[in-house]
Amino acid sequence: MNKRVSQKKSRKYHFCAVLVLFTALFLLSSSLPASANEDDWDNLTVTLGLENSLVSKDGYTLEALKFDGYGMVLIRVSKNDTILGETVLENNSSGWCYMDSKNLRLKAFNVTDQRTLPMFGSLFSPKVELLFETKKDIEENVILELDLEEDKDEYLLNDEVIVDMELRNTGQVKAEKISLDLDSDGLLVREGCPEKVVLDKGSKKKCELRFKFPEKVKENYNITVNVNWEDDSGKHFLSDDVEIEVSEPLNIYKNAGSEGFSGSPVYVTVSVKNIQERAVNVRLFDLLPETFTLNNSSSLEDVNLTNSSSYLYWEFVLDPEEKKTFSYSISSEQLGAHRVPQAHAYSDLCGQLYTESSDSENIITLYNNISYTPYNNKTLTQVTLASGADLTSYLDNDGYALLDITVENEALGAFVFIPKGTKLSDNQNEPLKAITITQADELALPGSLYLAGKCYCKLGPDGAEFDPFVRLNLGLNNSIEGNFPSIYCYDETNSTWTQLDSTLNENRIFAELTHFSVYAALAEPPTEAELLVKLVN
Repeated sequence: MNKRVSQKKSRKYHFCAVLVLFTALFLLSSSLPASANEDDWDNLTVTLGLENSLVSKDGYTLEALKFDGYGMVLIRVSKNDTILGETVLENNSSGWCYMDSKNLRLKAFNVTDQRTLPMFGSLFSPKVELLFETKKDIEENVILELDLEEDKDEYLLNDEVIVDMELRNTGQVKAEKISLDLDSDGLLVREGCPEKVVLDKGSKKKCELRFKFPEKVKENYNITVNVNWEDDSGKHFLSDDVEIEVSEPLNIYKNAGSEGFSGSPVYVTVSVKNIQERAVNVRLFDLLPETFTLNNSSSLEDVNLTNSSSYLYWEFVLDPEEKKTFSYSISSEQLGAHRVPQAHAYSDLCGQLYTESSDSENIITLYNNISYTPYNNKTLTQVTLASGADLTSYLDNDGYALLDITVENEALGAFVFIPKGTKLSDNQNEPLKAITITQADELALPGSLYLAGKCYCKLGPDGAEFDPFVRLNLGLNNSIEGNFPSIYCYDETNSTWTQLDSTLNENRIFAELTHFSVYAALAEPPTEAELLVKLVN
């Protein structure tokens, strides 16, 4: 009898010892740190028992070793076949059991408990529903991306250079030790980037970098932003750059008559305009076509000829927005088509050298000269000539028109009418040899004026005078809104427009001229009219 009582007490003490051991293990392994983010975990729910006691995930293996029958289970945890330890999980615990440096966590549900066992349940096949979660492999390093973008393709020297900078943190951790360094490559910094930046994960920093050009410039600049930062893996470096290009300072135009006669003059005009907002030193070279020789120039005192007389050379300074035009005539005895070489300009803009050429090449076609006697054909009363054609046959020795003459540029829809008896003189007071009608550059307009004609029209040569007048006729746009248009004359010296007395005839307009310049048909836009109505009883 005493032996049985002793055995019962021994079994009771043994069970209590096991229970105490389970409880101690549970308390030691069930520290409950708060999770940084539920999205940082991969989870799996499994059911384990004595018959199906193993489950593996992400290199971890869980094994159900023992159930106490009262809602507790002993679990062994291994990683890559290495035992990490054992832990006791309690039924429906609200806290997590963390292991392996908090990279694994467990929680148990529905652990077999004889106190709540259903009628048909069995203590011989205990089970546990186990929530088994492993921490995702999150990159702990900072990942940054940097973009720079300029606001223009090319810049004038008075422009403000604006570069948009965007720095992004595309990693999964906060970046706290970011240093930025700006290299402007000689540009003057008006607004730079911050030296220190802190970026939360997924956030970005935007700012505008602003610069201006120095007194002495280069052809282009490379703006660079360097980014340095530190994380757990060490020091890192990132950079991005953007190229800033300075607009070439000059626009060059060259125009020559397309047809002529052997031995007769063909007129050539070369224009150079400074589009930058600082003065430019210019050396202009213009080659003569092969077999051609120079007859005269509108500015002979400014022309330098080589010993072979193969090209013309000018040297001058252009102020901002200033334009210089040079005219001269050439002649050749060689019939056929002749290529007109491009004009070349070498310029010095604030210490930076540029080389530019005229846009297009012309072809001059020379025909057999037509012999003629002084004009005495009483039946021919008018003649129409193309722009740049020779006028000599239709003027007397003093430059008076022997009949009505029309010089036209059909492509521009513009022509100049010269009444019989009009005296045409060049800047040397010699009879005018030719009249050119070309398209001019677009010019700034005052107030609300807008272009009502088809183009800005340049008449040449410069310095030509007429007594009493010639009549310019310009085509108009198909639809004109607003006040009636007028022809305006552009004063290149003062950069002003002067309105001329004009006559409108359907879709064309004309005005009388006494000299040549740039002309355009301009109009005011429509004005709003207010209608006041007074009701009288």
